Amino acid sequence: MQCMTDERLSRHLQQENADLKSENSRLRMQTDAQENKIQEKDNEVLRLLNQIATDMIRKSDVDRLIEEAVAKATAALKADYEERMKSMAAEYEARIAEIQNRNNKGKDDKGQNPGKSTKNSRKKGGTVICNSMEEAIQRIQEEMNKAAVMQDMAFGGGGEKLSSEQKPAVNPEEEDADDDSKVQSPVSPRVNYGERDNENKPRPAEYSNYIKVDKEDEIEVDCYPEGCDKNTKTCGMRTNVIWELCLPKLKKMIIHLYRCKVGKNKVWAKMPNKDSLLKGSHVGTMYAVNLILNKYLIGTAENRTRKSIEYITGADIPKQTNNTMVNNLLTKVRNRFEETYRKHILIDPYLATDETVGDVFVDDNGEIHLRTRYFWGFRTSVTNLVYFIYDKGSRSREVIVNFLKEFIGTIQTDGASMYKIFEKDPTLNVTRLSCLVHIRRYFLKSMKFEDKTGVAYKFLERIRVIYEFEKSYKKLTDEKRQERRAIDIIPILNEMYQDLLYYANKAADKCGELLFKAINYALAEWKGLIRYTEDGRYRVDNNYAEQCMRDLACGRKNFLFCGSDNAAKNLAFAYSLTESCKLNNINPYDYWADLIDFIGCEGIDLNSFVHSQWHKHTKAA
Repeated sequence: MQCMTDERLSRHLQQENADLKSENSRLRMQTDAQENKIQEKDNEVLRLLNQIATDMIRKSDVDRLIEEAVAKATAALKADYEERMKSMAAEYEARIAEIQNRNNKGKDDKGQNPGKSTKNSRKKGGTVICNSMEEAIQRIQEEMNKAAVMQDMAFGGGGEKLSSEQKPAVNPEEEDADDDSKVQSPVSPRVNYGERDNENKPRPAEYSNYIKVDKEDEIEVDCYPEGCDKNTKTCGMRTNVIWELCLPKLKKMIIHLYRCKVGKNKVWAKMPNKDSLLKGSHVGTMYAVNLILNKYLIGTAENRTRKSIEYITGADIPKQTNNTMVNNLLTKVRNRFEETYRKHILIDPYLATDETVGDVFVDDNGEIHLRTRYFWGFRTSVTNLVYFIYDKGSRSREVIVNFLKEFIGTIQTDGASMYKIFEKDPTLNVTRLSCLVHIRRYFLKSMKFEDKTGVAYKFLERIRVIYEFEKSYKKLTDEKRQERRAIDIIPILNEMYQDLLYYANKAADKCGELLFKAINYALAEWKGLIRYTEDGRYRVDNNYAEQCMRDLACGRKNFLFCGSDNAAKNLAFAYSLTESCKLNNINPYDYWADLIDFIGCEGIDLNSFVHSQWHKHTKAA
């Protein structure tokens, strides 16, 4: 039994050895086949490399042949040009000699043929023969100019270019001709008008009217040539105007306060700025105004302004001193004047509004964090005032409802959800207008990224036509503008509305997600949009308000953040007053100086500081 088992095991092992041998032979055959393929690929690569090397050799031969051909052609052209120039020179010398002989002969025969002019040239056999030495020299110069042009055209202008004196003059009529008719025909030779006067010519007199300065700031300086006696009579005079910038200079004012006996009592003198908001401060009015306007007019951070003052004047004023002084000063201005200013904003019957963001350090449960907060901007239509508000940085509808609860009139906004309260709440006496620019933006985005059918383009084209009409209405009165809108714009809006309804019934997958969103946004804003045609005072969009927010948006990129909620309120009110100065053509420096010096006076009328009513205040005698 054991013997049979061993025999079976032996046969099994023999069978496995045979299978292994067959498998090894099969793998060896596959390996040989792969090696053959690799060898073929190597041979193909070598063949391609040899072909590339051959092609490179051929290319170098072709480049060499091209260079030789170009060199031969250039040499032939140059030799031909030199030969032609020699023959032309010989011909011109012969002509000059002939003309000289003819002129000498003409002098001898002068008076014999008085009716015959010698100044005119004549032709003989296609060749022009000149009858005067001056005409001959002029024609020779013309021919030399032609030859210079031919040389420039033959040998190019890459290496050696003609100088300004070597280049011939070009006829302006030929210069404006078509390309196929541009033949560089030179005209009369260049005339030398003598040496140029290197002295600067005086500027036109009108230049002095570009900038207005006070008479006391004008300085006149008399300049005489060296060696001239000032008492002698002058040969002439000319006037130049130079505008010179006088850098700020820090002045130190030392004020002596005396105590004198007035009546029975001894009384101390009062400070000159006893009514100023800077009372008790160690800086003057213009110093503070410069700090404020560098930030809220020019957009420079307070630290950079302090550095510039230090570099110019050498005064090293601590950073904290400037920041604290500016913040305290703005707080006083806001507490004193903001309520009066806000009432003048709400009196206007037509407002435009928008909002923007800014970073503010806020107190969150005892921890200070940098958060993104919102600033609201309002612009009036009649008085051209701007008002920014900051209400804890909130963007909720409660902010604008609380601000406009006493307002009666019209407000123009974008399609943000918080503005829809004016359409839902009848207790608010506010009529809302929509903005066509925001509607256009959605269609423009759809056409740029998604719409291939041209639907968005049709809407954009109608919007373009509306703006063309509005542009033509600028000089019309409100009544005429309203009449023209009824004739020109309302039919366009009606057609646009019908198309919006048609495409709104289609699924989003048919007209595209972005286009579908643009259509729905336009339909949601349509009631507020069509309303602007009811009054000629209304505008078609909200750009009126957004333009006033550019300085705030640019400024935050420089000073980055506000240190607290109070600093954010000060920033909002400072921008309000500064932007209103720009809209009313008021010098911001004069306005802020007057505000700081006089708004703290007792019995002052705060309404007189509103930009539409403002004038420089003066102290009573």
